[in-house]
Amino acid sequence: MIARQKFQKLIQRQACTAAAPIFDPLSARIADMQGWEVAKLSGSFGKFANLAVPDAVNLTNMSDLVDLCQRIGRMSESCLIVDADDGGGNALNVARTVRELEAAGACAIEIEDNAVPQCFGQAERRHSLMLSEEEQVGKLRAAVAARRDPDTVIVARTSALSELPRDEALRRLKSYSQTGAQALMFPELPNGAGDFADIASSTDLPIFVLGLAPEVIRDAALLESAKVRIRFLPHLPYRMAVKAIADAYESLRAMESVDGLLAASAPDALLRKLDRTEEMIAWQERFVR
Repeated sequence: MIARQKFQKLIQRQACTAAAPIFDPLSARIADMQGWEVAKLSGSFGKFANLAVPDAVNLTNMSDLVDLCQRIGRMSESCLIVDADDGGGNALNVARTVRELEAAGACAIEIEDNAVPQCFGQAERRHSLMLSEEEQVGKLRAAVAARRDPDTVIVARTSALSELPRDEALRRLKSYSQTGAQALMFPELPNGAGDFADIASSTDLPIFVLGLAPEVIRDAALLESAKVRIRFLPHLPYRMAVKAIADAYESLRAMESVDGLLAASAPDALLRKLDRTEEMIAWQERFVR
């Protein structure tokens, strides 16, 4: 798959690439039109946007995620990173999840080292129910072995630096790095760039990171030396879209002037580009007799 080969080259180059925070086929199409090389489908915002359910408890299944990835893949040629939460359960579940997401077009699949809470209030934080090191190592090895395409990147996502004593967390990083996974993902770094040295002492894998401070983002040399290859961004597009939709419905219900709303809406030219109207017309002229 061309996108996976492209992604492999991307994480090996000496630069940090920002991933577009997408949440559905429409947002993926817009990011693709703008030339983003990488798109990240967050587990939480994928659930919010497509099922209107919270991320705090386990209310979705693998089929929901696979269906979403398939629909995104039809709209975008960007390299897709998928947050697969805990992979759906044990190592057997993880193996099937990887096979299904790979078939749906994912370039990289994140498997996290915590269990998704089954009830509200079960965990102090969403990612604080840490699995044992042995179980997560088994799941990562299963994920690697389940791939049919060797270019599919298995990403070991870990909250260990935030949830565990530092020595135990670093031991996990070493263990995860020996499973065949090709990258480590940190949803947060409790000490910011101050964690880079500890991470470097424990792994040689490329690093994917969420939530870097602006001054760190601007320091290209620091990111390169720390092997930060993918930078995830806040999900502001989803939040902004929700507010715009809510505001529009309130205005329509209040019978305010439509003219004012039109001024803030997408122009027809953009909508036609989004839905590929001109492309479809060209296909019609070429093939319809």
